[in-house]
Amino acid sequence: MIEKVYTNPDIYRIQVELPDNPLQYLNSYVIKGRTRNLVIDTGFNRPVCRTSLCSGLHALDIDLQKTDVFLTHLHADHTGLVGLFAGQGCPIYMHPVDYQYLCDSENGSTWQFTEDNFMREGMPAEDIKMQFSNQARTYSPKIDFPIHAVRDGEILHLADTELQVIHTPGHTKGQCCLYMPAQQLFFTADHILFDITPNIQVWPNMKDSLEQYFQSLDNVRDLPVQLALPGHRKGSTEIINRITAIKAHHAQRLQEVQHIIAAHPGYTAFEIAPHMTWSMRGKQWREFPPTQKWFAMGETLAHLEYLLHHGVIEKRMVSDIVHYYIAN
Repeated sequence: MIEKVYTNPDIYRIQVELPDNPLQYLNSYVIKGRTRNLVIDTGFNRPVCRTSLCSGLHALDIDLQKTDVFLTHLHADHTGLVGLFAGQGCPIYMHPVDYQYLCDSENGSTWQFTEDNFMREGMPAEDIKMQFSNQARTYSPKIDFPIHAVRDGEILHLADTELQVIHTPGHTKGQCCLYMPAQQLFFTADHILFDITPNIQVWPNMKDSLEQYFQSLDNVRDLPVQLALPGHRKGSTEIINRITAIKAHHAQRLQEVQHIIAAHPGYTAFEIAPHMTWSMRGKQWREFPPTQKWFAMGETLAHLEYLLHHGVIEKRMVSDIVHYYIAN
């Protein structure tokens, strides 16, 4: 499906199907300039996503020889098909932190970090082994391309228009949004979504990802926005109410974690997670698909890390496993 979302410049949204994934589809945005084009994000590295994206590009008569690509963050549903463009010599723009993470992921070291961490946090080995089917791992891109590294506040002149890079760590350490000042258009990537909440995980070399996410939300709250274009689902004409709702959601979840620990002192993160409220259409924890259990575990840890950082809870190691208690 292709939808024109703005005129002058002409901006289109290609719905890239994400089969067997609760996100349903990725929004790949195309800005058609007079002399060059810009594609923002790609979809998983799998045939059905490639067909969706290429059909849209063909319908829009996009010449890859005159196209640049901006990758908002490292997740495979946003980067998986970058090789399609890199193979044609398209310049690729991305924050260097997330690019380095992709490079490190090729040898499995970043996955190993998370697996070891989840093991310490009480996830059984059999559950960890089930994660080898995780789409983020299976459909990642091959990292055989260079990037034009971007930085916060940088002005890019792409697709015959001006775009400002806004670094918004939280969902990933190097996630970046794009803002068009003249048009007050805001490509929010997975920083702000409008009918689901972005997943917040723990990351190597990133302290308190939830705290950083809150700060990133505050940093864009007062941005003049006529239209916000997210990485998934539908966009919106404003962001302030959505930012307020997202922060309220996490505040409620932080309270929920505290109540669980107070009722069950000494629980591990893996024991806490099933007691939290998740949007899984009535499914019990034991019925969660492996990938959703993985994301839920990561989000549980992000909230635990925030509470630890703010002195609300404490942790103790018992036989190399972390257990949580309300702080004295």
